Amino acid sequence: MSSKRILFVDDEPWGHESLRFALETQGYDCITATDISSAVKILRTDTISVVVTDIMMPGGPDYPNVDSQEAGFHFVQIVKQNWPSVHVICLSVIGDQVKIRGLKRYRVRYLRKGEVPLATAVDVIASAACGKYSY
Repeated sequence: MSSKRILFVDDEPWGHESLRFALETQGYDCITATDISSAVKILRTDTISVVVTDIMMPGGPDYPNVDSQEAGFHFVQIVKQNWPSVHVICLSVIGDQVKIRGLKRYRVRYLRKGEVPLATAVDVIASAACGKYSY
């Protein structure tokens, strides 16, 4: 299972420590990026099974004009256009149901931070990494 890599993209990576630890104890390799620019660089060089992304984060030096309040939506489009086989899970606090429903057209699973139990998030991410993806 060591070949299953999970990329977490969030400008506050400490918020995922328990989630990453739980996945790493199951044998997954978890890596972190804090903006779109660094995440895209990782996707270009590494084989990633699942991207777990926040919505509110900086674009980084390669995407300076992206609104940090909605950067994750832009990032989802980049991933789906360039790496269509990579599963994407959005883990965020946004509550706008219209925007959340919009993620579904990209086959993105949405999990709300602070509401989804740790065990559920681990199961959803691990299932996606193993190709058993549901959104």
